Amino acid sequence: MARYTISEYTEEAKLMLAENEERLKKIFGTHDQYTGKGMEGHTHKVRIEGYPIREQWLTEEVYRNPLYQAVIKSGSIEAYTQAFNEENNTSITEEDLIDRLYITRCSRDPSFAFYTAFKIKPKEGGDMIPFRLNYAQRHLLVILEKMRIAQVPIRVILLKARQWGGSTFVQLYMAWVQLFVKEGWYSVVIAQTKDTAKRIKAMYKKVLDNIPGFIFDTGKLQFVPYEHSASDSIIADQRGNKIRDNVITVASYENFESTRGMDYAMAHFSEVAYWKTTDGKSAEQVVTNIDSNILEKPLTIEVSESTANGMSGYFYDEYQLAKKGTSSRKAVFIPFFYIENDMLSFSNKVEKLKFAERLIAEKNNTVEPDENSESGQYLYSLWTKGATLEHILWYINKRKSFHDHASMASEAPSDDEECFKFSGNRVFNIYIIDCRRKQYQKTPIFTGDIAQSEKTGKICLVPDKNGLFRIWKHPDKSNTSNQYLVIVDVGGRSKNSDPSCITVMNRWPLRFKGGKLEVVARWHGHIRYDFLAYKAVKIARYYKNAKLVFESNTYDKKKAEASEFIEQGDHIRGILSKIKDIYSNLYMRTATDPEDIQNGVYTKIGFHTNPKTKQDMVDNFIVVFEDDRIIDPDERLYKEAAIYEQRPDGSYGNIQGRGNHDDILMTDMIGALVSDEMPKPSLVRKSTGNISFDDYTKNESSF
Repeated sequence: MARYTISEYTEEAKLMLAENEERLKKIFGTHDQYTGKGMEGHTHKVRIEGYPIREQWLTEEVYRNPLYQAVIKSGSIEAYTQAFNEENNTSITEEDLIDRLYITRCSRDPSFAFYTAFKIKPKEGGDMIPFRLNYAQRHLLVILEKMRIAQVPIRVILLKARQWGGSTFVQLYMAWVQLFVKEGWYSVVIAQTKDTAKRIKAMYKKVLDNIPGFIFDTGKLQFVPYEHSASDSIIADQRGNKIRDNVITVASYENFESTRGMDYAMAHFSEVAYWKTTDGKSAEQVVTNIDSNILEKPLTIEVSESTANGMSGYFYDEYQLAKKGTSSRKAVFIPFFYIENDMLSFSNKVEKLKFAERLIAEKNNTVEPDENSESGQYLYSLWTKGATLEHILWYINKRKSFHDHASMASEAPSDDEECFKFSGNRVFNIYIIDCRRKQYQKTPIFTGDIAQSEKTGKICLVPDKNGLFRIWKHPDKSNTSNQYLVIVDVGGRSKNSDPSCITVMNRWPLRFKGGKLEVVARWHGHIRYDFLAYKAVKIARYYKNAKLVFESNTYDKKKAEASEFIEQGDHIRGILSKIKDIYSNLYMRTATDPEDIQNGVYTKIGFHTNPKTKQDMVDNFIVVFEDDRIIDPDERLYKEAAIYEQRPDGSYGNIQGRGNHDDILMTDMIGALVSDEMPKPSLVRKSTGNISFDDYTKNESSF
């Protein structure tokens, strides 16, 4: 037997092994679809003498069924049959009752129907086998069944790892509804390609080939064309007689026109993230076209499922909306560690314990040994997310086949953020982003807006729970200079454009060694450019006449470039010069335009972003952010940092997608760079003649 040496991590590793056993039980424990024992929601244990399944664990719906209640009360198949025949002067047999109980449970318990009535072909080949649900499929079944039992429309967007039978499960759940629950309930399946569509239909056909004939009092079932259509089918017996009044339409995204005009009650959209947009056709158009025909009624179903394919596109956008709770769909994610095939066993207990110790010992190691490996920090994060040790061992071995994390994350995702593979390179380390978010994210102490009295010129705050101005710390009352810095990033006015952002930073901690720049307030939203500038002045005044930095690219537009804004009433040209007349503490840059220098203009208002200054901003902020030299309590900053990338052409920006922006991050990056140029903040011992914000009476009406 191999000798084992106790280490400082042994006790913690033993606790990890105990937790690992509990995780394995969830995956491989007793989950008997035949008896119901161990199945989620099967809480009623009953015993019926004479029934082939003497002990059953039933769902609430099956248990409360009148037939089941009557048979349970009778105590046996024989007793109920005799009593029923005497009372009704009939001659039903015990076999008749057993069949009726079986069909009753099938129509209310899909997991039972899957195992006893549906047969599928195993991936490894061989004869048809009962449809035994794996852990990931059971997880999804619970979600769908909660919606069905609650009698609400079933709407799911499913983000999944590969090779666990997600598409199979969705299709067979819809088949269960059509075969056992509802008639006149038409369904449509749209797959990425014609071949995929054919495979889905072939799987459904195999179910019909093998379903017990007594259920429908006929022999083998089959598909027959519906009204001579090649893509529409109905379920019939071998003579072509309709058995269930349900139409099944199977089409591809490439040729979805055949689905037009049909009143569907269920829709399954497969691998939506890979549906390519072409002239006149997009994933959104196809899904919307089908959805418009599905009523908002109980048992109507719409499932969009896919593996990840980048942080943009219809599927990505819809998943994010569902995740935020702003969609009718429920976001469901299946990580690789829900999948039974994505596991490797250990040779013995000692090997497993040593593996756990190594995982714990290296959990803070951020170094990736090579391009085919992950850091100890990442591997330990898999454990904290819920992976078993067997899943992590599989991941380590599988990772050797991939040369970058993004490819592996798309193939075997561990959470619903990392799995979206994207082009380009993410600028900021995702683990550091998570760490800073946990360290600094806070709820603001004020939400509302900032205003200025036209009579007195005094600044005031206007509380509003839906306001765009958030404050985490108010300015203190000490007399200081260079304490506060206000940065303005100019966005657009329309709903689809980037928002504008005004960020306030407190530099006072920089007086001391190890001091950190701290974001204390932020305004974020859509507004006219001139109004944005005036609002920034108010905020700068409120924060003790802060240094005010405009990202001036928009304001610097020449007349030809600015005409669109002038037409919108923004009067973009000349705004900064007006601001200079009423607020003097502005950030000025050295003029570099030959035309400006020729005209004697050697300094200009604002920070100008160009390829060089953008690179300086990014390089500086990587150091500031990763070295923990800035505090930002705003959750939105961390979302933007997580989707900020360097593109193949060398430029920087947010990954394209609905709701993706980088304006908050831009203000932090500009602020960190400008702050390094400023003198250290200090107390002002004597009056400098500076005008306090309360004494300054000019406002927008002065212009």
